[in-house]
Amino acid sequence: MRKSLLVSGIWKALVVIALGGAAYGLSLSSPEVQKGSEQGVIMSLPETVGSFQGEDQEVSESERVILPEDTEFARKMYRDTSGDQINAQIVLAGGEKRSIHRPEICLPAQGWNIKTGQAVPMTLNDGTELDVMRLDIARPVEVQPGVHKELRSIFLYWFVGKNMTTPHHWQRLAHANWDRVLHNINHRWAYIVVSAPVLEGFSPNGKGHAETEEMLKTFLRELAPQIMSPEVRASLPRADAAGS
Repeated sequence: MRKSLLVSGIWKALVVIALGGAAYGLSLSSPEVQKGSEQGVIMSLPETVGSFQGEDQEVSESERVILPEDTEFARKMYRDTSGDQINAQIVLAGGEKRSIHRPEICLPAQGWNIKTGQAVPMTLNDGTELDVMRLDIARPVEVQPGVHKELRSIFLYWFVGKNMTTPHHWQRLAHANWDRVLHNINHRWAYIVVSAPVLEGFSPNGKGHAETEEMLKTFLRELAPQIMSPEVRASLPRADAAGS
């Protein structure tokens, strides 16, 4: 099993390297790569999702300093009447590749430890199938002077191109390089993330891990079709087609 995973990882790396090398070679003899204008996301999060009401959140100064000026953001904190909360955000790349990156890179810098990560399939409310990356993360928090507890959180994200989605960073890079090689265009990729803390033991009636995950998935099933373009949604397989 370990050997097959290693071989799979090597092949993924080779695909990215090969496409990157081809893109670089082509760039030496072709016009400057055009900045992408096409995008697969709608940069406006809805005011309500199910029983949750959203409130706009400011982008931190550190994010604005680190990321290119043409990076776009949409971010809301959603809350319901029972006190549950979900954070949702969209980050849309501008002309530079470094506008977006894997959350696995920035989460440890924010003090989070990544416990597990895997791609999971989901059936959205419009009947389409979407694969997302699920991360289980944790970090210690001080609940009273000198006393720390581990706070866990669940993080669901996926990347969106002009007419495709993927939960895998290496696939996004491969397709981005392919666009540069064949079409001489750097399309605007985005990533969408929804997350929620596991508040059992931290607040009255706080949900456990399984309840928090199901709450997030229910939220995502309704949110995702509203913020992806018709072209992207048309590219997704339908759940009812699997058995036909």
